[in-house]
Amino acid sequence: MVSGRVLVTGGDGQVGAALRALLPHGDFRSHDELDVTDAAAVTAAVEGAAVVVHAAAITNVDACEAEPEAAAAVNDGGTRLVADAARAAGARVLYLSTDYVFSGDAAPYGEDDTTGPLNVYGRTKLAGEGHLDIERDLVVRTSWVFGDGRNFVRTILAAPPPLRVVDDQVGRPTSAAALARALAALVGRPEVTGRLHVAGDGQPCSWADLAAAALAVAGRDVRVERVDSASYAAGAGRVIAPRPPDSTLQLTRARELGLPLEDWRDSVAAYVRGIA
Repeated sequence: MVSGRVLVTGGDGQVGAALRALLPHGDFRSHDELDVTDAAAVTAAVEGAAVVVHAAAITNVDACEAEPEAAAAVNDGGTRLVADAARAAGARVLYLSTDYVFSGDAAPYGEDDTTGPLNVYGRTKLAGEGHLDIERDLVVRTSWVFGDGRNFVRTILAAPPPLRVVDDQVGRPTSAAALARALAALVGRPEVTGRLHVAGDGQPCSWADLAAAALAVAGRDVRVERVDSASYAAGAGRVIAPRPPDSTLQLTRARELGLPLEDWRDSVAAYVRGIA
């Protein structure tokens, strides 16, 4: 347990929504309630908080690539404001970051491995990490999140055939519910600082593997056409950000801390059945 107020930015996002039941006394602020690029609003919101779970971000990877200034304003600048306000208030920050801070050429990645983001989203999230005090705060990197809101699994289940899905990008799908359980535990563990990888356990997979698994649980007999990233981008008709070929996160530290990790296949099955 933590003594004092817990502020959650991005309270209307997938992770924020999943945290609400786990932190019933938390102060959840949606984007409409707290614009993290507004310095005065951030300072006022953070004042009196003991812990800030900073989940507010622009997470649409392709949108970040198309609008880099907007991505930087929120993911980098907004995080700087939150970190500065927390430092002034004596609050600890748990910052939700991403596997896309890595280039994808040396997976699986440990917390202290060299970063090298390939896209605007990854670069702006990594810049956000740089504003935290790693002796006091905690960067929680995760990957391929699906929960209550727009996400890959929900998109696949709603899409009409034929389905063309990228098969040359590998990572760890992560349930927002499982991630929220880990974050809720970490809120009350101030001794856990620095960087920590929390994602779906089990054998990493490709986006095509994830699509096939979700469709199978839903009982949809739809063939998934497995394509490479270049082919997919060429036929998309819009900006497609480059992504790491393998952004698998090592989970060794999370396991050693006894965090409630969950196999991604079990999470997908529960999620699909829950929205069916």
